[in-house]
Amino acid sequence: MKKLYTLVTIILLLPVLLVSCSSNDSIELAAEQSMQQFEAAGVQDMHNDALFIAEAGSIAMLQLQLSQAAAEKAVSPEIKELAQRMQTDHQQLLTEIQQLSEKSMFVLPQELGNAHQDIYKEVNEQAGIGFDLTYVREVNDLHELAFQRYSDMADNGVNMEVKMFASQQLPRIREHIELTEKISEQIESAT
Repeated sequence: MKKLYTLVTIILLLPVLLVSCSSNDSIELAAEQSMQQFEAAGVQDMHNDALFIAEAGSIAMLQLQLSQAAAEKAVSPEIKELAQRMQTDHQQLLTEIQQLSEKSMFVLPQELGNAHQDIYKEVNEQAGIGFDLTYVREVNDLHELAFQRYSDMADNGVNMEVKMFASQQLPRIREHIELTEKISEQIESAT
């Protein structure tokens, strides 16, 4: 009887376990689709490159969406100006990522990754100066993480075009970090 109970429990939980083990994160799905394409073409060791391109696409979309929200919701002129700059720069970056993706056969996510959706919701739920502070903090944090990831890919990417792309973006990312730190200090000192 105990074996039957265990068997029934396993059968009932199996769909739940399979669903929880399979990801519905758009970044992971895009990276997996890229990997399937590369493996079918006989190209190996592209997982890190595929994941990087998927992450970069999602982060660029997130930065663009956050900046569009900031253009509407921000109360301080510094944040509105920052949002305009981020919109322009991240639209250009997203275009470059799309071009690289098409040229090198990478799949990009069509929507934000799960963690990026959470960040967008967290920022967008804020209002007033709370929005401004949350926005500039998240934009800075995202750029800090991006700098680390782009640096890693510039050094360790497998695809030469990915390595060059990552390396070329580092000065712009560093500039964005410095800009967001400066604006953050200005906003915090004014409150």
